[in-house]
Amino acid sequence: MTLQRYDIFNKVVQLQNISKAASELHLSQPGISNAIKTLEEDLGLTLLVRNRTGITLTREGEKIYNYSLKMTKLNDALFQEASALKGLETGVINVGSFASVTANWVPTIIKHFNNKYPGITVRIYEDDYLNLEKAIISGELDCCFNTFVDTNGICFTPLIKDKLYCIVSLENPLSTQKKINARQLEEFPLIKSKKGWDNEVSAFFKDNNIQQKVRYEVSEDQSILALVEANLGVNIRPKLVLKGFRHKIKAIELEKNPYRTIGICTTSQLSHATKIFVETVKDLYGEIKE
Repeated sequence: MTLQRYDIFNKVVQLQNISKAASELHLSQPGISNAIKTLEEDLGLTLLVRNRTGITLTREGEKIYNYSLKMTKLNDALFQEASALKGLETGVINVGSFASVTANWVPTIIKHFNNKYPGITVRIYEDDYLNLEKAIISGELDCCFNTFVDTNGICFTPLIKDKLYCIVSLENPLSTQKKINARQLEEFPLIKSKKGWDNEVSAFFKDNNIQQKVRYEVSEDQSILALVEANLGVNIRPKLVLKGFRHKIKAIELEKNPYRTIGICTTSQLSHATKIFVETVKDLYGEIKE
């Protein structure tokens, strides 16, 4: 049973499509299908269910997938370590990110990293906080940027404290204030981020015991800013999200200066390439001393 079959199985699961997996792996569709069939025969289990909506894992397949990811990651880590011992820096790192970090940090990080370690490929995957956390636990990602995480199996390295602001339209009566008391927010409709994107905002409202009057619930930062600009509600946004914004809105400080902590998540076992990447990020953006 070769490791390539596990690589193929992992890719099919992640893309939920055989033809896409074949394209990414530069293999034929029959070759992909045959590899999956052989793997299932060797294990004596049905791993995948094929239907009109795509491909999904069976209950047995879910358990095998977790082991399959670990096997391929350990194999990659082994070869990375061997290359490092020979003085070569090679490998592939799967990095998770969310919108404001992707826009403001990732270009600088990748440029800096590629210049120093041209033999290491960095792949970026963007998602919400919750799915990024799940992908670290499952092994689909080697590391990811996230807000504070306190989950078994995840190591969280804090990088910066990202201050929260209340953003309002220039037509909103709050726009004349220099600071806003949390209680004032109960008087206005809220433009809310969807679950999975709003950890720090939900924590802010919970900590201050604020009743939310949600008018709209969206996930994209630009959509939130546009709705606030139209005076359809107020919103709480971190400083990094507001960097370089051009909307006609005002960002106002909140009393007690709340913030979100942005950091990088890993598991306890890191490949050589991932260790280098994490250290690079800490050098560039690590303001919080451990």
